[in-house]
Amino acid sequence: MPIRRSVRQKRGREWVATQKGHITFSHKYNTSTDEYDHNAILRSPTWLINTIGIDFIDSVDTVVLDNTMVQDLTPITDLRDLRSLAIIIEIDDKLDFTPLVDLPKLRHLYLDYTNISAERLAKLRALLPHVRVDATNHPTPE
Repeated sequence: MPIRRSVRQKRGREWVATQKGHITFSHKYNTSTDEYDHNAILRSPTWLINTIGIDFIDSVDTVVLDNTMVQDLTPITDLRDLRSLAIIIEIDDKLDFTPLVDLPKLRHLYLDYTNISAERLAKLRALLPHVRVDATNHPTPE
């Protein structure tokens, strides 16, 4: 089981890299304060991380896609522990958001520079009822 998870996560991280995106690992997010500590370090020794790989030890918490137009979100489902996704760049007008339903821990989706329509945003919020979906070009409903 950990092998399958780590292989999938590595594949997901590689996809993010092809998109020239950025990831943050879970050990950098403090759940009690709901803040990131970018200076946080893993408790595992460096030699172990270098030997078996980061994907066995930590999970990807956050992805930021901000360099390449997003055309397909299917590969992101390899990041099973993803909690937060930010898309800060143009998206394909026909971008299918349904793969995000397969991310059980996703709690926040942030959209900026996407030019998503209000109608499409409403459908996205209905598709992901347990996810806070924020878009800078539309106010978040109260």
